[in-house]
Amino acid sequence: MKKIRKEELLRQFPALPNRFSEEMHGRKAENFAVMLTYGRELFVRCYHRYSSGKIEERQRYVFANDGSVRYGSDDGKHWNIRKDFREPVFCKSCYDFDNSYHLLNRNAFKNSCMKYSGLEYYHGSLVMDYLHLYCKHRNLEYLMKTGYDCVLLESCNGFWGGQKSLSLMTGIDWESNNMLKMLGLNRTEFKVLQGHEELYPLYLRWKEIFPDCTPEELLALAGTFGYSQYEMQKFCEITETKPPRLALYLSGQNICLYDYRDYLEQCRKLDYNLHDTAISMPHHFIAMHTRLTEIIQYKADKVHEQHLKERISERKILEFQSGKLLICQPKSLNEIIDEGRRLCHCVGGYARRHAEGILHILFLRRISNPETPYYTMEVSTKGKIVQCRGYKNNAIQTGGTPKPPEIEEFEVKYQKYLDSLYKEREWSHE
Repeated sequence: MKKIRKEELLRQFPALPNRFSEEMHGRKAENFAVMLTYGRELFVRCYHRYSSGKIEERQRYVFANDGSVRYGSDDGKHWNIRKDFREPVFCKSCYDFDNSYHLLNRNAFKNSCMKYSGLEYYHGSLVMDYLHLYCKHRNLEYLMKTGYDCVLLESCNGFWGGQKSLSLMTGIDWESNNMLKMLGLNRTEFKVLQGHEELYPLYLRWKEIFPDCTPEELLALAGTFGYSQYEMQKFCEITETKPPRLALYLSGQNICLYDYRDYLEQCRKLDYNLHDTAISMPHHFIAMHTRLTEIIQYKADKVHEQHLKERISERKILEFQSGKLLICQPKSLNEIIDEGRRLCHCVGGYARRHAEGILHILFLRRISNPETPYYTMEVSTKGKIVQCRGYKNNAIQTGGTPKPPEIEEFEVKYQKYLDSLYKEREWSHE
């Protein structure tokens, strides 16, 4: 967009309708961006509301067929063209200022030249950056409509890392109107990725590493290992299994890396031959994992039982309750073993580490029924919730149930309690 055009658009900014002034009215400090239309162009006016209720305009934007532009003002009255394009900055004097904003009249874009931008498919918070990218690459609309919003990369920049920005992943052929050519995929790959579009960047990464793998194998590698190439190599070395085969196995049984890592450690403790695929890739993983857990449970000895009892008073401070739920600690190794048996998960395998103080196993119970196992929690020695599992690890395919909102809300409250607790007291493995 030429400078003379930018100056012309600055003089065309529509007035702010009263209904938006009323919507921004209040006392709490907040930021707002209001979308408006005049002709075919989309105009955006950005305001900061002080805690006193005073409102000042801080930034302006225009999005048009020939490009986009940002305007700034030092006094809210005299506006000029800004060379760099970025999300609105509502305060410059404080590096940790919250520059997020409420977007008002969002659907106005549908009445402008931005109506084909695909903004309705973008659910992030960097709307100005998104429209700016669309003005540069009109084909972005095709990707958004087909679920390939993963091409959008959000990052933080600035001296303090507090300014968020949106960019596009490299490798997209923006000159093409053909979806396959844009993405660099053949028809088979595009079909395999349907429903898994969010794995597209990872799919390309694994394709570079294993160019001879089938699309199905690459999708399994992407979905199973993500960016954990080191974890993949480690597992394959231990089991002497090729990466594609192991990935297909893990994805086929929906086994998370955390559980598989724990299973391999169990096999090592029991001196099982992990080069035997019947051991390394059992047909019924959960059943096998549970069986090994039970075997290890019975290996708990009196020394560890004594260690656990010595730490009961120390762990008393970890107990907690809120609403209808409470956190209590096991009083013996058998309680941990019984917890795993009744909830059909592998907490029994953690009993020894709990006794040694390497981690903390805690029971989440209903206050109305404190003796009945409900959920089991692992907390690190740094005071962070590592996992919280219910019946059969909440795995639906094996008869478990999804984690209810009351548990997720309780976890948030308990983590806040732990954060405050660990500021005052540091726990460590003895």
